[in-house]
Amino acid sequence: MNVRRSILFFLIAITMLAFFLQVIILPSAVNIAAAAIVMSSSLALLLYLLWSKALDTHPLSTFSILGFCFTSQLGALLAQTAAWTAISASLYDPLYTFGMLAFYQAVALGVHCAYRFFSVKRAGHAGLIRGLLGWAGVYAVPRPAALWVIGLVGLCTFPVAHLESAVGKVATGFIFLTWAPFLIIFYTREQGESYCNVRLHRALLLIYLMMAVLLGLALNTRAVMFQGVATIGLLYLFAGMRSDAPVTRRALLRLAGVALVLAVVAVPASEVATAMAVARQWRGKVSATEMIRTTFFVLSKPNIMAAYKRGGETASRYGAYDEHYVENPLMNRLVTTKYADNAFHFARTLTTDEAKDRLQDISIKFAWMGLPTPIYRRFGVTIAKEDLAYSMGDYLAYLSRGVPLGGHRIGSMFAQGNALMGPLFPFAYGIIVLCIFFLLDLWTVRQSAATSLATLGMLQIWNVFNSSISYEAVHTALYFIFRNWEQMVLIYVLVFGFVRLIVRDRRPSTAALDAPEWLRA
Repeated sequence: MNVRRSILFFLIAITMLAFFLQVIILPSAVNIAAAAIVMSSSLALLLYLLWSKALDTHPLSTFSILGFCFTSQLGALLAQTAAWTAISASLYDPLYTFGMLAFYQAVALGVHCAYRFFSVKRAGHAGLIRGLLGWAGVYAVPRPAALWVIGLVGLCTFPVAHLESAVGKVATGFIFLTWAPFLIIFYTREQGESYCNVRLHRALLLIYLMMAVLLGLALNTRAVMFQGVATIGLLYLFAGMRSDAPVTRRALLRLAGVALVLAVVAVPASEVATAMAVARQWRGKVSATEMIRTTFFVLSKPNIMAAYKRGGETASRYGAYDEHYVENPLMNRLVTTKYADNAFHFARTLTTDEAKDRLQDISIKFAWMGLPTPIYRRFGVTIAKEDLAYSMGDYLAYLSRGVPLGGHRIGSMFAQGNALMGPLFPFAYGIIVLCIFFLLDLWTVRQSAATSLATLGMLQIWNVFNSSISYEAVHTALYFIFRNWEQMVLIYVLVFGFVRLIVRDRRPSTAALDAPEWLRA
């Protein structure tokens, strides 16, 4: 059996096992039905991956559906079962929530099947957009030195990105470059030791990771600490799910070793994440040194940590708004089921015409805000961006429960879309994901033998998995289509172009140009 089928059969097995364990954990009709919905939806996707070549021909768009399934449904089933907790626990309406999430996953899956059918690549034909991206260097393979410089550029923007100014907003766009050095490990795996000095770069990556951890503690942001590791982990998962290599004893031993390390690291990493959440109230009020000291002080006080966890449980029972679902704080950010459940619950209470009109008005304003200020003012639209300093999750909770705005609570584009468009939204969502699929797969390199990921696609693998087709709001998805995708390409091309000027490489080019002859010349 090859690696691809082994991974998929393993996922299928643990999905079915988790369902049967849920029957034992809470044998109620609601919990069993919710678990059955998740199992059916997850198995449908896993069998699609098993029986089709979707991951080979359209890797990033396919991976985005897998991410949607895991973050919204399968992750909840596995995480809650591992904690011996009912999957329906702490949810307002688990049947409606999981039913709607499964339905929209089915819409995305149907659109993807049609998209694959009509986007079969023709030999020797790249197309205009791919030709331009290839000419600009998007499909070139950076050398290790270039990846180091790109990563340092991203790392240096993290402190600036937290500033409440135009400079901070610009710096935020460069953050995704931070994880570039971690790609050295993956490129070494793909191209062999001729790509770089493996031992040297592994040592440097360990130092880089320690710098990222210290920066994350100083800024009280978990993303810079864990996202690099998550990126390389997802890349290895992605590679394994596309590999036809036979499963060997050595590979199983290495996998068991990695699993053991993750199991050992998971608990302290979870505790650090909790301590950072407790210390967040001092963020921006104390120095970086004090922020690190405060985090370690909280970490050394089990009573403070326990009180914080009890507070989350109390909020889930008696508060007007809560996000408590998965106990592990790291998994709680990866599994978005509770956020969707909140959004669905609040949106379904908006039954009056006044509430729906207010939601429509604010949704239109958010959509306009994605454009540069001079452009929407030219159309006669006047929006004060400082008056929209909140999320769609905030606004749904505000309309439904009167919860104050400004908490940047995570919402759901499905809840918002259903409230705005009713039965027409699935068709609108189908158009949205079709555009996203097309844009995501432009970050892949189409070669004669196989389709691989471009460096930009690797850098975005976490975002592709985490939220690329299940955004917090409809306007966020539109931002990606009409602004963010183009912005990320431009930033990468400019930084990589500058790096190639200062980092000379006399070896033969490893560029994977995907451009027609007239453009390569």
